[in-house]
Amino acid sequence: MKITLANADAALDEVLRDTDKLHSRELRKAIAEYIETQREALKALRKKLH
Repeated sequence: MKITLANADAALDEVLRDTDKLHSRELRKAIAEYIETQREALKALRKKLH
């Protein structure tokens, strides 16, 4: 699946929703932290491009 910068946030939201279905609380937390890191990277990339 090819992700563009324009829909990257939506893709991260979708992953986070899917994560809520996992039984492991530790895994959900780790994925949520990773998603937050990716959101910060997206913000930095947007600033760099504009």
